[in-house]
Formats: sequence, C-alpha cells, structure tokens
Amino acid sequence: MKNDINDLFNNVNGYPLDEEQKKAAMSNARFNMIIAGAGSGKTLTMIGKIKYLLEIKKVPPEEIVCISFTNEAVNSLKKKVNNEKIKVFTFHKLAIYLLEQEEIFYELPPENYLEKIIENFFTTTVFSSFLQKHLSKLYKIWPVNAKTIKNSKYYASNKKVILSFINLYSAHNLNLDDLKKFLHEKSNSFLFIIYAIISYYESEKKINHYLDFDDLIKEATKLCQNKKLSFQEIIIDEFQDTSLLRLAFVKSIIDSSGANLTVVGDDFQSIYRFSGCDLDIFLNFQKFFPNAITYKIQTTYRNSQELIHIAGDFVMKNKAQLQKNLKSNISLDHPIKFFYYINRYKALIKVIKKIHSGEILILGRNNFDIYKFIPREKITWQEGGYFKIYNFNYNLRYLTVHKSKGLESDNVILINLENNLLGFPSQQKNHSLLNFIEKKEDFLYEEERRLFYVALTRTKNYCYILIPYFNASVFAKEIKKMI
Repeated sequence: MKNDINDLFNNVNGYPLDEEQKKAAMSNARFNMIIAGAGSGKTLTMIGKIKYLLEIKKVPPEEIVCISFTNEAVNSLKKKVNNEKIKVFTFHKLAIYLLEQEEIFYELPPENYLEKIIENFFTTTVFSSFLQKHLSKLYKIWPVNAKTIKNSKYYASNKKVILSFINLYSAHNLNLDDLKKFLHEKSNSFLFIIYAIISYYESEKKINHYLDFDDLIKEATKLCQNKKLSFQEIIIDEFQDTSLLRLAFVKSIIDSSGANLTVVGDDFQSIYRFSGCDLDIFLNFQKFFPNAITYKIQTTYRNSQELIHIAGDFVMKNKAQLQKNLKSNISLDHPIKFFYYINRYKALIKVIKKIHSGEILILGRNNFDIYKFIPREKITWQEGGYFKIYNFNYNLRYLTVHKSKGLESDNVILINLENNLLGFPSQQKNHSLLNFIEKKEDFLYEEERRLFYVALTRTKNYCYILIPYFNASVFAKEIKKMI
C-alpha cells in the first residue's frame, strides 16, 4: 500500500507532491480544511486528493463532487481531473443539476433584471402615502412621483446602494423577516424603501416563474433537506470566498448525503467581501464543521523567499489572519523594485524597457487605471486584457488585481499607488446602510491589504511598483519601509 501511495503521488499531472501536500491529500477525516499559500500548488493537491480517493479509497467517481467559484476555474479543473464521471460544478451549476435530477425546471430572469425591477419600481408604482413620506425624506423632494425621483440628484447613487444592498442581502441568506427585524431595531427610510422593492422583486419573479442565481441555490438547499443524496466526497476550491448562502447549501448536501468535506483556500487572498463573501466562515471553520482537521501547504513554487517574506509580513499586520510559515526554494535579491515618477507614461515605458525577457502583467486597482498611464489612443486591445502600445513592440497585459487572482506572470508592474479616493488602497467607503448586513472592518484597509498581497504574489520574478513622487499611498510608504 505504501509503495502504491508513493507511486500515486510521485506523478500528479506530471508533478510530485511535497510532504505537506501528501498529508493533506491523504486525510480520511470527515471535515478537512487545507490552507494553501499563494503559489503552493493547491490545485495539484486537489487533484492528488481525487486520485487518492479513486485509486486507494476506491470511491466511485460519480460520488465525488468538486466545486469552484467561476466557470473558468471549473473548466480548468475539469481538464486536470480528466474524468467525466466526477462532477465538477460552480455552486449555481450544482444547484441546477440537483433540481433537474428531480425534474424541477426553472427559467432565469433576463440580464440585469434586478436593475430593471428597481427602475420599474420608481417609474410604475403608485406610492402609498406611507412610502411617499419615506421617499420624500430620502430624495429630498416634493411632490413624490416617477419624474421627480428620476430627476433627483440622489437617484443614481441611491439606485447603486439599493442594488448592492439586495445582492448582499441575498448572499448573506437573509429574508424579509430579517429585514423587518432591522426596521424594528432602527426605523430607516432607506430600509423601508428597500423592503418594498424586495417585496416587489419577489412578486415579479413569482408571477414570471423566474429563479435568479441565488434562488437556484435556495431551492436546491430546500431540496436537499428532503432528499437522500449519494455523494461520498465534496471538495471545494477557494473556500475563503464562501458566502452564508453557499455555506447553507453545502451543509444541506452534507446532511443529506453524509459526505466528507475537503475545502481549500487562503485567507490572505480573500478579496470579494463586496459580493457577500464572508471570511469568518473560513477563519472559524471548526465552528461550522466541528472536529475539522486543518492542514497547511506552505511551500510556494512561484515566488522567491525574499518576496513572500515581505508580502507575508505586510498582510499579517492584521493579526486576525491565520498564521503561516511560507517558504520557497527560490532566492532572488530585491524582488520588489520601486520607481518614482512625475510623468506616469514615461515612467511606465522606462520600466517596461528594463524588463528584458518574459511576460509582463500590469496590475491596477481599477479598470481605468491603465488610462492614467497610457493615453487611450495609444492602446490596441486584444482578448484577455492583452494589448499593444502604438509604436512600441511589446506584448503586454493589463488586469485589475481582482481579475488577476489565480494567475501568475514572469514579471508584474503595479500601478496607481496614489493617495486618493480611487488609489491603492481605495478609500471609498460603503454607504452606512450596508452596515446592517456587512460587518465593519476590524482593521483599517483589511481587505485592501489582502488585495495588495494578491498583487505582490502574482510574479514569478520581480514586482515593479510605480510610486508618485508626491502623494504616494500609505501602502507605498509602508512597503518601502519594509524593503
């Protein structure tokens, strides 16, 4: 058996597993959490786990379920798993699969349906005197009607807040009774209006027989509570990005099937709080899954030891993050390089020219950051963020840091380290209304700090940071002191 296991792990998709990866892959515990540092081979460990289940534990492939968060990640995992009987889904696709197995069919709403519902609410609803009172207070108008609301200077910003609130409300697995409790705690005109809009939204979906993406998960969760599923193993990638809605779904599947659960993730890379992800689920995994066993895979095969030392110290300024001892066999002197500028374009071109070989990935905090450094008319875009600069023979790629998660490049250039509202860290604050749902950050810029960690760890070689001579961001100043 020992030789069989050694042979198994010596070639997992062409690579051997290290000792930490092997231990994690071979766990027979009911609940397992694998904390995987950046570039530490978490996908390889997942594939090793699947091979162990198939070849050593003899688990039927059709009783293994793998879940990831995006279609792109699922398609990549499917190729690496290379077994059509193993179910590899996003959460939503798994919900659809379970519903269709029971011949429960659905229709998705049209694109941007919630936005249209919000607009329709303000343009077609006959407002009661009760709602008129709250609308007048919120939009600072009288009389209250579709025209005066649409013409209000607060209309666009309030609509954005309403959309964010409803999306978070759904991701946190709340319902109208929960909203009533909020209203009972604090009478708030904005909350009254949102309560009315959510009621309208639910009514319109019911009339049209629509289920939105979160409804699919809710319906599948209900189904699992009344059905016996035949799954033995559930493996979830990027678990640090789980929401309370998805957690309830996973628990219902486990309760229905008795399956074992293995989750893989990295709290250092939790960067989707704005979409309803709740890092506390990952940080307090044993609270939700008692007697869970935790494994750490801490050798990075991407970054140098010098870089992960700096990046790790930076992110661990927030002591709530889980302690890791990241290590690398790669050594590189001064992997983080600083370039100060007055002229953004000239500075960026200078840095690009200094990079003699390999891919170049430019990362910004926002979609439009690249245009601060290169005029729009000089850029020719291609698919996937690749672009060329007019009269400049380099193949480049630009992504926001959020979009770069899970990717790597030979070299990274980090831009927009400026001290302003839309710099890095972003100084935008949530509307106070969202505090009814979201827990306030305990540590200043805690998610922006994790986002910066993601940016630093995308490189296999050097990370070049462009910093303005004047008005540099707090992150730029802090990381400079650490070098």
